[in-house]
Amino acid sequence: MGTSFAHTLEMPAKMNVDGQLWRTFQHTLYPYFAYVGAPVEIGAIIATAVLSYLVRAHRPAFYLALAGTICLALAFFVVWLGFTNPVNAETAKWTASSIPPDWSRWRSQWEYSHAARFVLHLIGFSALLISLIRMCSLPSVHHGSV
Repeated sequence: MGTSFAHTLEMPAKMNVDGQLWRTFQHTLYPYFAYVGAPVEIGAIIATAVLSYLVRAHRPAFYLALAGTICLALAFFVVWLGFTNPVNAETAKWTASSIPPDWSRWRSQWEYSHAARFVLHLIGFSALLISLIRMCSLPSVHHGSV
């Protein structure tokens, strides 16, 4: 959730910059977000799927954990792969002299896709947190068994 939150916080300022500066941001600030963020997101999806499996016998906690897993999966496999990454691939080709006339459309797609990812991450995190609270409130958890 950290990377999508950071992008969302930057969005108001970045929606007011020109094409040259926005291209510079894309080429200099964000490559490590993909190198580090993508493996962390995949790991989070796997971890939440495992959690969902482990709490499957406790229906309210299971459904919340599953909802969290689905939100994280949608944020990565639908929003990032379908909307964010195509912009990354396109802007990687841009040079200072080859910014296309419709560059602001690409910027909007990139920025709003990250805002959507943040909303999905926040909903997913919240569902996982509530799932954990539900599990901790079960009597059997207080006695050391799950």
